[in-house]
Amino acid sequence: MASERTGPDGIGPGGNGSHGPVRGRIDARALRFAIGFPIVLAAGFVLAAFSLNGQVPRGAVLPLGGSALPFPWYLAVSAGAIVGMGELIGIPAARTVLPAVGRRLLLGSAVGVSLFLAALFGSALVAQAGTSQAPSPRVDAIVLAMGCGAALALGVIMALVYKPDEQWTRRDDEALLRVLDPSLVQEQLSYWIHPRSSVIVMILLTGAFPGILIGLLLPWLGLLLFLLALALIGFLTARVTAGSGGVRVRMAGTISVIRFPVSAVENATADGVLAREFGGWGLRRHDATVSYLSASGPAVVVRLKGKATAILGAPDAARARDLAARLSQPSNSDDDDGGGGGGDGGGGGGMPRDL
Repeated sequence: MASERTGPDGIGPGGNGSHGPVRGRIDARALRFAIGFPIVLAAGFVLAAFSLNGQVPRGAVLPLGGSALPFPWYLAVSAGAIVGMGELIGIPAARTVLPAVGRRLLLGSAVGVSLFLAALFGSALVAQAGTSQAPSPRVDAIVLAMGCGAALALGVIMALVYKPDEQWTRRDDEALLRVLDPSLVQEQLSYWIHPRSSVIVMILLTGAFPGILIGLLLPWLGLLLFLLALALIGFLTARVTAGSGGVRVRMAGTISVIRFPVSAVENATADGVLAREFGGWGLRRHDATVSYLSASGPAVVVRLKGKATAILGAPDAARARDLAARLSQPSNSDDDDGGGGGGDGGGGGGMPRDL
């Protein structure tokens, strides 16, 4: 699924500046897919379910239990759940401000959840069709197992094949700034770090397969396992930002876990590191050393005043060199001592508060 490339504020090939702020932050093709796929799937589910209309004269019970619903109401609730959950998860994937990996996971999850709900409601309808007994909350295990397998496979495939790389990114902003005004390029440097794709798929499969089996007996526990897998991916994902106000690492792009002023930096070097040497992936603290690594490989080793050390992962060697050069600029110390950088570090040279 390729995306149209648009520039900042929506200015780019095939665009104009009239509705720039919207076009610059929304992937139109991903949005259309996120809205349209659950609707088409729900419509297909309703059409297929009408073949069982005459076999459930007493209505049908939802998979989670409750009283029997008339057949049209059962279809309406099923279609509403498929469309609502699919669009709730999928629409955020169209936001270009999110990292590419996060958008892939959201769109893949939207496809998988929509198909899973279709399989769940369909298996309940098949199990209750053609019986003379009163409707009861049960599912057809074969239909549900086949549907869950298809949902998982197609969800993973969508997450892998969807490539939102052609959207205007921060690298394009930096390239444009370099052309317009090279002095502005280094005002602020930021990037995302995340596990390798193979690790993400492994975590999702580890949480999804047991979750599906357990979900047949306890749906809430199966959902909990899947959410724990997503939380683990979020724990291994972070946004690193370096500017005149200091260096900040935000877990999952929201929770600030490492922060220190640039004036507290003695030196910074780009190097290749092994995660196991610092305790493993994610946020690790040991004595005066703190690290945040999503994988072994390029990183920036920052020596701070007060004998503290921070190891910050980087997506590639070029980003690691850029961050090390940004932190090693001699002018940074002078700028931060006279500005707002000393607030976080307690007067410039002290130990950073969050480190």
